[in-house]
Amino acid sequence: MKRKNKISIRILVGILMMVVVLSVSSGIALSTELKRAVIDSYSNYALTYVRAAAAYIDGDTVSHYLETGEKDKYYTDIQNYLESTVDASKQQIKIDYFYVFVPGDEDITYIWDMELEEEPMELLEHYPYSDESAKENANSIMSGEVNTDITNYFDGGTLLLTASVPLLDSSGNPVAIVAADLSVDGINEAGYELLINVSIPIIILMILIEIIYYFYSRKKLVTPIVKLQKATEEIVDNLGNNTSFKIDIHTNDEIEMLAKSFEKMNEKLHDYIIQNETITAEKERIETELSLATRIQADMLPNIFPAFPDRTDFDIYASMTPAKEVGGDFYDFFLIDDDHLGIVMADVSGKGVPAALFMMMSKILIKNQAMISKSPQKILKTVNEQVCANNREEMFVTVWLGILDLKTGVLTAANAGHEKPIIKKPDGDFEVYSDKHGFIIGGMSGISYKEYEIKLEKGSKLFVYTDGAVEATDSQNKLFGTERLLASLNSVKNSSTKEILETVHKDVDLFVGDAPQFDDLTMMCIEYIGSDKETLVVDAENDNLHIVMDFVDSFLEKNSCPMNTQMKIDLSVEEIYVNIANYAYGGGKGDAQISIENNDGNVKIVFSDSGTPYNPLEKPDPDTTLSSEERQIGGLGVFLVKKNMDDVTYEHKNGKNVLTMIKNIK
Repeated sequence: MKRKNKISIRILVGILMMVVVLSVSSGIALSTELKRAVIDSYSNYALTYVRAAAAYIDGDTVSHYLETGEKDKYYTDIQNYLESTVDASKQQIKIDYFYVFVPGDEDITYIWDMELEEEPMELLEHYPYSDESAKENANSIMSGEVNTDITNYFDGGTLLLTASVPLLDSSGNPVAIVAADLSVDGINEAGYELLINVSIPIIILMILIEIIYYFYSRKKLVTPIVKLQKATEEIVDNLGNNTSFKIDIHTNDEIEMLAKSFEKMNEKLHDYIIQNETITAEKERIETELSLATRIQADMLPNIFPAFPDRTDFDIYASMTPAKEVGGDFYDFFLIDDDHLGIVMADVSGKGVPAALFMMMSKILIKNQAMISKSPQKILKTVNEQVCANNREEMFVTVWLGILDLKTGVLTAANAGHEKPIIKKPDGDFEVYSDKHGFIIGGMSGISYKEYEIKLEKGSKLFVYTDGAVEATDSQNKLFGTERLLASLNSVKNSSTKEILETVHKDVDLFVGDAPQFDDLTMMCIEYIGSDKETLVVDAENDNLHIVMDFVDSFLEKNSCPMNTQMKIDLSVEEIYVNIANYAYGGGKGDAQISIENNDGNVKIVFSDSGTPYNPLEKPDPDTTLSSEERQIGGLGVFLVKKNMDDVTYEHKNGKNVLTMIKNIK
């Protein structure tokens, strides 16, 4: 590294700057004080004259002049008095204007005016306020808030003062304002002269001190620092080598102590490099594992939306933002069967990896029990016993568990020490629902939980969350709170579930600001849309065909289906049902379920049975160009179904044959 000898120059420049700053600041301070003293003196003189005038003038005459607008002998006497006062003031100050006025809403009305250099204002002549502050000052005097007012301002480079006092009537009430304007000359020139006279001697003295200090500092400061700089370069160049250094500095002061510290630093630096390499490698390993844990935890939670794209009877959205790399909050939702949706919102004690592990275990246990039982109280009781059986770390989790009947809208729920749910009716606002709380999961075995039911009407919304939402804290240690949460929800109450959660998250972030995130922020919103789906279950027998046809025709008629379209649907329904009745159970007994719904003019009919797996759509379509004698037997009925319907699909799901037909009836 090339050595740059600039320390001496910097010392010189620094002292020079200090000289300039000290000189200028001293001169400015003195000139400012002089100016203030002169202004105070002039202000006192001006107040003396206006107070004398206010005592001399009869305030009761003001109302007379305002009413008549006519001058009389008294008016002329006062005008002469003002003129003589202005003349007398020339020995002390220079009064430019001496006047009496009545302030109004938009302008002032002159009563008396005395001006030496310009034409004076006439009686009752109006003049606008110079600015809004002048109007405020006049009103303050007239209202009795202040007894005197001194205002100073610059006009064309000249400092002007205005002194104002109230003119009182015989009852002691302000009826007008007596004011005098005077110019204060020479203050700036005196300040500049004083600044120059003070600064020059100081600058000369400081330059002499600078020259002496420069040579002294060069010997005692610059030369040792240059040696330190060279030693530092050697340390850097040999950083990877275990080389010791001796620095030849003997100043018997702090610089020599610094040189010794450099020698010790070199020794410790080598040890630190070795330790740092080890720590860095370990830190990178931990960060990699935490990053993997974050992805695993995120993948454990449902995170693909829309979660059920083929379901139109409800909408759901959820999010989790952990306070650390991994968190203890979790949510879950899953279809127990076609008609029941499981909903879970939970918060594990603690943070970080232990909470994440406990969270994963709790989530799995809750879902497994929910797939067995549709009773939230039984599910929580069983999970609590399983957790307490092996919980040496004494961790716990708060859980809100609900099971929504998608047919009826009935929500059955139980609460294990969790936040209360928030519910919005179709035409209402989001409101907190005070539910029955049970004890936390993992706190004590043998606990029973109470469940309750809420009837969700079509269009209702359910919002569940962890305490990270209401307990979000800003830099002033204020909580976001339930009231702000409700206000945020209701600001977008008619929006989609995704937009609602995004708005709440944004509002929480804005409230918290730069404060660190204290707790995990987890939320879920469900809208119960419902459907007009109707379902029929019959024994899969040909004798029940008329029941199936009546069921379908009744629905089509209620939905104003055109007759020609209804005939095509009837033909297709009959074909599929007869196939189920004749072949699904191989001569045995079983049932057939038929569901039908109207989705904006698209009628969806679903047949399901538990018979032998069979996909009728796989059979090749018959060649309709051949005569009936030449065609193979079978397949024509399913072919007609595909021709008559807009869409036909098959799947084998949960041990059942499921065939779906869709037809637009608009």
